[in-house]
Amino acid sequence: MKSETKEINPPSNFRRFFAEFALILGLSFICFIIGINIHRHFGILILYVPYAYLLFAVNQYFFLELLIKRTISMIEYILVALLSAVLLFIPFFFMIQAIHGRYSNKIIWLGIICAIIVLPITYLYFFRFKANKRTIDFLKKDLGKTAAEYKLMQSQVNPHFLFNVMNSIYGLALQENANRTADSVQRLSQMMRFLIFENQQDQIPLSRDLSYLKEYITIQSLRTENVENVKIEQDIVDSIDNLFIAPMLLIPFVENAFKHGISMNKPSWIKVNADVVDGQLKFSVYNSIHKSTGTDLERTKSGIGLENVKSRLDLSYPDRYMLVMEQNQQEYFVFLTIELDSSPHSEFETNEQNHD
Repeated sequence: MKSETKEINPPSNFRRFFAEFALILGLSFICFIIGINIHRHFGILILYVPYAYLLFAVNQYFFLELLIKRTISMIEYILVALLSAVLLFIPFFFMIQAIHGRYSNKIIWLGIICAIIVLPITYLYFFRFKANKRTIDFLKKDLGKTAAEYKLMQSQVNPHFLFNVMNSIYGLALQENANRTADSVQRLSQMMRFLIFENQQDQIPLSRDLSYLKEYITIQSLRTENVENVKIEQDIVDSIDNLFIAPMLLIPFVENAFKHGISMNKPSWIKVNADVVDGQLKFSVYNSIHKSTGTDLERTKSGIGLENVKSRLDLSYPDRYMLVMEQNQQEYFVFLTIELDSSPHSEFETNEQNHD
């Protein structure tokens, strides 16, 4: 079974640390061999380089990450940083003393000076890097929004004209007693209003996004409601007015389920669940998989795309979501959790709040 999980990924920091440390260690060894032949003290000074890097790495990749996520306080960070400086220096102290041939206070003083220089520089570099990353994320969002708004403007050629036409079709369907058609047109009109007007906002009430999701499932279910081998189920929480979400994050997963999960002549199923627990959205989609025949327009048309959704999640909810996707030959499963906001924020404000 294939699986993909998007969450905070500490192993990447471990891999980066070991790769960098191996490089530093190798270069330091070469410089030490050269330096010791020039002068013994010069070779000994080279040994402080891997110590300085270790001190930098444990703070950059671990302790400061805990601080920014508020797992530890500033006082606790200072204490663990100083303690790590002492513990990391112990093996270097004995190694340097063995090479030097005797005990010297200068060995300890050089270690203290090294720690005094490295710790503040690491702290400043870390938060400067985070500030730059926030700026880059904001520019990415701004660029993405500009492109999306341009495409949206292209699709908004006189929307009121479209609504008037749909209202005319709705009235005609009622006159001809085509109630199902009238209901479908009315639902489609509501969905279009959502796409054209509310979809432009950075965040909307969760209830509105879930309402759109229900309308989409209802319309898609019309073509299969008389097909016995197709089962479509939804268990979506009722109105949640005090929580907000970036619009159109959930629908691509459901759209993908209808594209690839429905066959008119084979057993098919789609199950959509959405619930809120302690301010956290828990959303799942479970569907069957059928190979495309190339004749169904719903399967071949392009949509927002799951990759687009992952990018939006990364930008709008950094460190505040988990996405799991699993697939085998017969079925596909998506599970998404998001820590929602209790008040609407712009995308940049949300990102700033998550990093401060």
